[in-house]
Amino acid sequence: MLTAQQPLALRLRADQTFDSFIGAAGSAAARGRSLAQALASGRERTPLYLWGPPASGKTHLLTAALAAATGHGLRAAYLPLRDLDPAGVAEAVSAFEQFSLVCVDDLDVIAGEQAAELALFHLYDRLRAGGGRIISSGSATPGGLGLCRPELKSRLGWGVSCRLEALRDTDKRAVLLRRASEQGLHLNDTVVDYLLQRHSRDLKALLATLQRLDQATLAAQRRPTLPFVRALLDADAPPDAG
Repeated sequence: MLTAQQPLALRLRADQTFDSFIGAAGSAAARGRSLAQALASGRERTPLYLWGPPASGKTHLLTAALAAATGHGLRAAYLPLRDLDPAGVAEAVSAFEQFSLVCVDDLDVIAGEQAAELALFHLYDRLRAGGGRIISSGSATPGGLGLCRPELKSRLGWGVSCRLEALRDTDKRAVLLRRASEQGLHLNDTVVDYLLQRHSRDLKALLATLQRLDQATLAAQRRPTLPFVRALLDADAPPDAG
């Protein structure tokens, strides 16, 4: 488990930036990105709550905001509730009350934890009083998270709520091709189709496979042809239990 001082530098990933976030113009995702950018630059103070299913980009926007705020010289923190013991949330929260921006991920993890919910409620109030900003995320609307503290539910409704959708296959294709290009890896359409249709629809798993493929092609000095990719993934697959 993390200590109260660890979340600050956690998951600052170079690939999770505002520029690499996919959100169609006029969509809730694009609006969420725009507001997160404004909060990260200090131009906006309205709290932002992002919600949606896994792999919809919530953590991407939070870490992008953290990196951008740090780049603007602001004191910023990322609080990954999924990685914290609920009993330690109050301590972690108190460490960040004087920060310029706090990004709180996976609020639904602490639903029903009275002390943790109360600590986050106080974080909202103290950041607001001190001129700080907050972006948070969860899997559902504030009313659908199963929170037991009405005060926290109320604070989540203070600002702007944006629903993010899971990426479509066309969006995942664009992410794969862009990441492969950044790594100097040329993927043809047949290989991308195979990865999307026969391997995994989960973007995190797809990107992990892409990293594995990049390493394997470098080690073998081979191009990522379909036979090479199929052989690699077949070798990685668990043996048939039957």
